[in-house]
Amino acid sequence: MLRFKWIQIICLWLFMLPSFASIPFSNESCDSTPEKPCIVLDSKTKFSPILWFRDAEFIAHSYPGNIEGIHRLNVSGSEEPSEKGWAFIANYIKEHVTNPERKVIVLDLRQESHGYLNGRAITLVSSYNWINLEKNNEQSLKDQSNWLNGLKEKKKVNGILTVSQYRAKDFSHGRSMAVGVVHDENYYVKRMGFDYRRLYITDHRAPLDSEVDAFISIVKSNPEDTWYHVHCRGGKGRTTTIFALFDMLKNADKVSFEDIIARQASISPFYNLMVIDRTVPELSQYYAERVEFLTHFYDYARESLQGYKGTWSEWKSIHNLTANSEVN
Repeated sequence: MLRFKWIQIICLWLFMLPSFASIPFSNESCDSTPEKPCIVLDSKTKFSPILWFRDAEFIAHSYPGNIEGIHRLNVSGSEEPSEKGWAFIANYIKEHVTNPERKVIVLDLRQESHGYLNGRAITLVSSYNWINLEKNNEQSLKDQSNWLNGLKEKKKVNGILTVSQYRAKDFSHGRSMAVGVVHDENYYVKRMGFDYRRLYITDHRAPLDSEVDAFISIVKSNPEDTWYHVHCRGGKGRTTTIFALFDMLKNADKVSFEDIIARQASISPFYNLMVIDRTVPELSQYYAERVEFLTHFYDYARESLQGYKGTWSEWKSIHNLTANSEVN
């Protein structure tokens, strides 16, 4: 019996060994500038669980105020999942979307370059997560593809940081990881049998008008019962923003702006879009601009429910609102 226990321990140790051996210390460092961005592991392993999963339906059980229209929102959300995280999402959606003909769309809200190394979510990061700031969508996608293709050609990748290392600016203690497989997100979404769409939204900021128009076009051009899974990098700001936009498009004629924002903050990760002063003071102005955007979008959504047929950009022009067409 004792011998069998030792065999079990040795087998477990051998199973765990590759994950540690594949990440030796590396002296190659980044500095979080656009010239020397950092590769950051957003999921520790390919099996990392989802931390911030939610379904809009959860609001019905968590918000004490007005929950009218919540049952009409077929939306789930999360941070960027690991490989196993995608499997969890697929299983959850398939349990709730029992009709095989019903459409499921994954909305990737990330402007920044990201992908997967050996099933782990990775991001190419510069300050504020703005690696693709001021790039158009085509250039952002091209740069991401070039980066991922470059990783595929390597035997190992050096200088990879954990999220905590990056936040601590511990750029010189990254690790090396042997390259097994490199994929973009679309690979996992297609493997689940879902449709993939991307909105290029800059982290911490309101979406550009072109992305808002694209979002509305996606919603209007797909069946009413389409299920959407939306995510950004951490599952907080951009994901909660899009949850609020979905809510407004469906319910702005019967639920107040304040209730929509508050009820979206009532479920994990409890992100209140009205909070402007956060951990990085330099970003407060962008959070304030995002609040202003949300108030205008609420008015647009309410008018749309009352019969307005034009685009978001056209609506802004009619109301003499400044276009948000490029990032400065």
